[in-house]
Amino acid sequence: MLRVAEAMVPDPFRVGPWTSVREAARLMAQRRVGSLVVVEDGQVLGVVTSRDLRGAHPNRLVVDVLKGSPVTIPPEASLLEAKALMEARGLERLLVVREGKLLGILTKSALAFALGQHFDPLTGLPQADLLRHHLESLLAQGKDPTLLFVDLDDFGRLNKENGHPFGDRVLKTLGQRLKSFAQDLGGEAYRYGGDEFALVFPHPRQVLLPALPSLLRPLEVEGKRVGFSVGVAGGRRRQGRVPANPSATADDLLKLASLASTHAKRQGSGWAPAEALKAEEGAPEGVSSPKEPQSAGKGNPRAARGGGGRRSGGRGSGPSGP
Repeated sequence: MLRVAEAMVPDPFRVGPWTSVREAARLMAQRRVGSLVVVEDGQVLGVVTSRDLRGAHPNRLVVDVLKGSPVTIPPEASLLEAKALMEARGLERLLVVREGKLLGILTKSALAFALGQHFDPLTGLPQADLLRHHLESLLAQGKDPTLLFVDLDDFGRLNKENGHPFGDRVLKTLGQRLKSFAQDLGGEAYRYGGDEFALVFPHPRQVLLPALPSLLRPLEVEGKRVGFSVGVAGGRRRQGRVPANPSATADDLLKLASLASTHAKRQGSGWAPAEALKAEEGAPEGVSSPKEPQSAGKGNPRAARGGGGRRSGGRGSGPSGP
């Protein structure tokens, strides 16, 4: 899922290093491409682009206008890894190579199109499949990510009373706040689905807890105050570990954080750690009591006004805390 091989252009056009600039420009125009891969004796020397050819004398050789060494990526790499590499190096394209063999080329425009299918058009946030990929990737690296699951309070009633355009504005407003909060603390925000969002951080939750009161301030949309509840899971170990099954552990984190957000909604506490689920009926067994300070009361901007919009019943029992 979301691999470079799915978005690359296979078998890109090649030229030799002794091809003239004039001939390279002619080939680009004829084949309607913006670049050619320069290869000699099966070895990739680099990529020459239409931009490289501008201003170069037509009789010069393409090897003379090449800029820098080729940057490659394997076809099994994720599109998110490709995006990060392009952004870090300021590149427009990557060569897709496996064991020294050129398989294709990934352009910035093709990457943007492929990733665009996995972003929510309303909020502009990445969707649940990218969330899962990010979680599994962090877990596979031996990190213990912190997951925040965010659920709007009584969103169904808000939609019915104020109309769906108002509901869309609420979702966009919350999405903007979550994105800003996540970026400030080195994380990523996601639209999970419906009125649910998630935030992933690669570091312990203790780093995030002091900032939670600012996150939990009610939204102000068209003069109406809109609240939301947050469940927190993961991020408890000072030293991470590689789980036997990162996918299953990601499932556990998502379920626990979701259940914790429901617990927070019932209690009107604004947020709750997954460890608080031990007191809930049907909560996962073996989950210890929360060690973090409870959010209800002092320092919680939502405690005075109550949680609002409770939902009856949980979302089902979850597994033991990862």
